[in-house]
This record gives sequence, structure tokens and C-alpha cells, in this order.
Amino acid sequence: MAIVQGRFCIFCGKKPNEKTREHVLPYWLLELTGDPTRVVTFGQDFSREKKPIRYSWSNYVAPACDACNNKYSKLESNIKPKVEALLRRKALSVGDYVELLDWLDKVRIGIWFVRHLIEKHPSKVSPNFHIESRIAQKDRMVAVYVFDAQPKGINLIGADSMIFSDMPSCFGLRVNDMLLLNISSDFFCSAGCGFPFPATMKLQIGGSDSGKMVLQNFQYPTDFKNLITKLKLFKPVVWLYQPIPWPSTEPSFQGGFLGHFNKFDSRLASLMLEGSHCQGALFRQFEGSVAVHRGLSESIELDEVVGSATTMLKNIAASIYDAQRFVFGAIKHERHVPDQEKKFQKAYHNMVINHAKELAQLYRSGRGWPQSPKT
Repeated sequence: MAIVQGRFCIFCGKKPNEKTREHVLPYWLLELTGDPTRVVTFGQDFSREKKPIRYSWSNYVAPACDACNNKYSKLESNIKPKVEALLRRKALSVGDYVELLDWLDKVRIGIWFVRHLIEKHPSKVSPNFHIESRIAQKDRMVAVYVFDAQPKGINLIGADSMIFSDMPSCFGLRVNDMLLLNISSDFFCSAGCGFPFPATMKLQIGGSDSGKMVLQNFQYPTDFKNLITKLKLFKPVVWLYQPIPWPSTEPSFQGGFLGHFNKFDSRLASLMLEGSHCQGALFRQFEGSVAVHRGLSESIELDEVVGSATTMLKNIAASIYDAQRFVFGAIKHERHVPDQEKKFQKAYHNMVINHAKELAQLYRSGRGWPQSPKT
């Protein structure tokens, strides 16, 4: 899918007031993982028989306002030492991980925009959000994997799938001998974290409300679960969920967020991030148990992954496409279009899911990843 509108800032969506270019993957990260000018393949040019689009990492950029670029450069400066610490297998604080989740929101959405900007696809998309309106706005998670004997390099895993093209909610970022699996989606972990959630989510396709989400039958859990979600992953060294409560203008919700009234006030307050009224705590998933981290200065140590819990990098890469299908399948589609178009859309929906299956199988077979050390 190609972007319909013309030149715009990937942060705020407005027309850039300066000719500023934003490195979606920061230059310090490109230097950390090899030669920033190395040439790689980015998508396909559908106007030229799907020929590969190739250019250097250093040119993996998008338009940005000068003010936006400067604003988010602080986030990049803050994240660099934290990524370097993880590469050294060091613990980070809760506040560090919250900032890492913000940065992954920025990178994930930035990658999605750049992909649509460079691919000349016959299908068009008009985005209704940009980086600034997407950071810390939906439930999110990160799983950290580390490896031995992995050469320098950087990989964007999952960004090539049709699911990611439609729904940029899940991807993997391999940085040398570490891989970050990141997910962010509507109410992805709220139920398991004890936050209000809708039993049904329906994306409207066609009609006057096309593109909007219908949320039905809200439920209010009384506690969090030992397994936050049913998402099946290989054991990481750190596995963190963060629910983001849903804002509400209803007078009955005194705290301004869905569920913040009467008996839910004190319970939800005990599950919120320290000093925040709009972000939940970090819920760390272990095998069969969950630890809740509210304090920003609390330290989160890396867990051990040994014996039968270890697996090959190719399998973890494949699991990212499985995770995409998991998130994609949680949202139902309600189509208000003619029957003929409805048939086409259902066929396309199945094709999108099957494409992720095929990519997962490609990695599992060893053809998607030439080197597969263990975690």
C-alpha cells in the first residue's frame, strides 16, 4: 500500500516547514551495527514488476518538521545508553523500559510509514495517525532475547508482511546479539492485567464509519492473571506488558479513564505506573507467575534462559509472524460493502494471514535466516 497524501512530517502529519529528514533507525544504531552506508533491500517497486528496492541504511529516512525532529532527538539520546546496557546484559529500571517502549512505538510506526513511502504499490492508504499520536496510546509489550556468537547487524523482522502493512502493531528488531519483539494494539493485555476491556472489537469497513472501531460489552476484571495473554512465545530474558487505560469523557468515570469509578478507583490506582494517571504499571511475565512493577526506579534484571528453554534465532524470528497473526485475529471485521466487494475483502483477509504463515515457515526452515545461534 502506498501513501495517498503528499509530503508530510511522520511525527505530526503536517507539511514540514523545513527540509528535515528523520532517520527512522537512528544513525547511532546504524553505526553500532556496522557500516551505515551498507546497501540493503527495502520492499518492492510494484510499478516495475515488483523489482527489489535497494539503497543504504543511511538513506532510510522520512520527512519531518524541524521542531518535531529536535523534540524526538532527546528520546534517541536517552535510549542509546539503554540499548547499549542491554547488549552488555545489564539490568534496566522500570522507567528505562517505559522509555524503551516509547522508542519502539516511534521506530515501529516510522518503519511502517517509510515502507509505504518507498513502495509504489497499486493499493493506497490514507493514515489517520502518525508517530506523535501513537506513542503510549495503546497496550504494549516487549520481549528481550539475547544470543551468543551473533555477528554485527540489524534486521527488521515482520515489517515485510502483509499484516504489518495493514496493521503496524507487531515487529522484531535485531540489534547485533539481541532481539526486541514489540507489540502494541488496542486492549492487547488489559484483560490479563486487570484493566477494563471490551469483549468484542469490530473494525468497520465501508459505510460512514469506515475505519472506526466498535467496542462492545466492556468487562471489569477484579485481578490480573498469571498468564497475561494467550500469546505463545519462546522464553525471553525479559517479558513485559504495559496496559494503557482508555480515556473517557463520561462524568461517571471520575478519574477520566474507563473503569475509574467507585470500587475500581483504588484497585486500578494500585496498578498504575508511579506518578502517571494514564499508563499502567509494567507487568513482568514469568513461567506461571507475574510481577507488577510500579516504581520507576525499580530494577528489572535479565532472567536466565537455559537448557530446553533455549531455541534458535530462526524460530524466534518465525514466532514474530505468529504473534502478528495473534494480534490481527483479535480484531473482528464488520463489512458494510456490496457482496461482491465483501467476497474480495474476505479473500484478501485470508491472503494476508496466509502470507504471515508462509514467512514464519520460511524462517523455521532456515531459509529466512542464514545463521541461527541459540538464545
